[in-house]
Amino acid sequence: MKYKIILLLFLLSSINIYSQKKYFFDYIIEYKFQANQTSKVEKRYLLTNSKDDTYDCLVYEEDKLNFAMNFRDRNGTHSVSIIDKNDFFKAETISLLCESIHYLMVKEKYDGSMFDIINKRDTLINGIYHQNYTMKYHKTANSRKYNRGISNYIIENNTEFHLPLLVFSGSFDSRENGKNIPNGIVKESYTMSYNSKKYLFVYKLIQFVKINKYLIIPENCNTGKPLGPRLIIK
Repeated sequence: MKYKIILLLFLLSSINIYSQKKYFFDYIIEYKFQANQTSKVEKRYLLTNSKDDTYDCLVYEEDKLNFAMNFRDRNGTHSVSIIDKNDFFKAETISLLCESIHYLMVKEKYDGSMFDIINKRDTLINGIYHQNYTMKYHKTANSRKYNRGISNYIIENNTEFHLPLLVFSGSFDSRENGKNIPNGIVKESYTMSYNSKKYLFVYKLIQFVKINKYLIIPENCNTGKPLGPRLIIK
């Protein structure tokens, strides 16, 4: 069960006490998104640190007034929270509620060795060449099981300052074996279904903007004791 107050709350499997964690984001990247070829076009925002790919935050519309923020880091920390749209854009610092934090078990984390990464020849879009690469499950059985074929990524030119972006793909998350992936902000991304008849998880870049924004997990955050139903916006 989930409760909508200002946060979407998760049931937590254990009680943990942590010192304050502070995550810095220096870019907000805006995309047009479609779950498949016939679904409506939505706007999605990705908060990133261009020099640190161990965490990220995907932001999408919850309703007319609010965004949902889906935050995660490589250590398994995960939080989904609700925030007013205006507050999200104005806020320099957002402090998450302890009861919104979910800690994934090791077995739930992604295994990058499951995927194959192939760098392709540059592709031509509107007369301009772009780097691109593909990803797919190493085993055909997994591709069939999850109905995921090849995932395609095209890189925006002159964005080598940013570490590779894979987080928004509904198919893969393979930072662990990302050494062969070129740096850069993704210009376009789409995944084919297993039978290659449908386009899934289509992202098209609108813009990217440099920012200074922080997400905080409070000091001594005891996930077994509610702190109150509100986000702290600064």
